[in-house]
Amino acid sequence: MRRTATSQSSVDQKPSRSLRERILSRPGFRNEGQTLVETALVMPILMTIVFGILIFGIFTMQIMSLAQGVNNAGRVLSVSAGQTTDPCSTAATAIQNAAPLLNPGSLSYSITLTPSGGSAQTYPGSTCSSTNAGTGAAGNLQSRGTVQITASYSNCSLSFYGKNFLPNGCSITSTITEAVQ
Repeated sequence: MRRTATSQSSVDQKPSRSLRERILSRPGFRNEGQTLVETALVMPILMTIVFGILIFGIFTMQIMSLAQGVNNAGRVLSVSAGQTTDPCSTAATAIQNAAPLLNPGSLSYSITLTPSGGSAQTYPGSTCSSTNAGTGAAGNLQSRGTVQITASYSNCSLSFYGKNFLPNGCSITSTITEAVQ
């Protein structure tokens, strides 16, 4: 009697399992905690990056708000010759309206009015009222003159998780010069 050898095709054979597969297939071994550990390691780094972007965005918003406010104040005063008795208040109101997220108590103003052919007069603060539109500060706001507005914001912050990156504080300043029409 002769025996015939039969061969099995490679399709029918089971490949040997790797060491990892054998370890993971043991009863009682699960990898469900792996996700929790990875999350615990990555989350603080991710949150630090996200909050850092947020804080820097707030700081940038303060800079842009002040610049927009000063630009608006310059435009308002450039067309206000003979129409206002308090150009400083007009400028301060324009800045505060354009930058509502800035604390008005932390804003300081300096307005320099130079009449056509005259000398420059600087008015610090948010008021420089005159009795009428032709005298005092309002009288210096003349057509063909210039107005320079400088505003500073001293309450800006760049603090992150209790760490203040500007320990001496910071002050944002924006200036614009406009020709009065």
